[in-house]
Amino acid sequence: MKTEHSELSQRYMVLIKIDAFNLYQRILERKSDYLEMFSLKRDRSIFTSIFSCRFNKATLFDLSHLPLEVIEVSNDFYTEVDNLYWYLMHTQDMPNTIEDEIIRYLHMVGKKYEVLSLYIDAELSGTKVDEIETEEEIPPTNLGQEFFTFEGEEEPPISEE
Repeated sequence: MKTEHSELSQRYMVLIKIDAFNLYQRILERKSDYLEMFSLKRDRSIFTSIFSCRFNKATLFDLSHLPLEVIEVSNDFYTEVDNLYWYLMHTQDMPNTIEDEIIRYLHMVGKKYEVLSLYIDAELSGTKVDEIETEEEIPPTNLGQEFFTFEGEEEPPISEE
């Protein structure tokens, strides 16, 4: 399907997706580095560079070119990232507790990023989000077996070796 969005709108969606991806990857991949630096020195200045993103510089005019759903899921993603940033900038927790909290936040940020990416991809491809398969619709894999079956097909007998 072809998208119904203008080229400008498509560009904004791609920029949001790239910005969110880069931000998520920085937070995820540099976790051990910033956690170690913070634990040893209690210096919070590293968080400013890790959590910098272009979304914070976007104007209402820029965002007005995005579909409503993309605006909402973008806001959800960046709000969750901001919650993690706020926690790190103000916490007095011990390093082990901080690491546990970062893992918890990263789980939520990851989920929000997946939703954001899904919505942007759907808008860019012209697909409705409700037409896209979700994890619940994907059949479980046959672990340890070298075959698969289609829905409604009989499963071959499992040989015990």
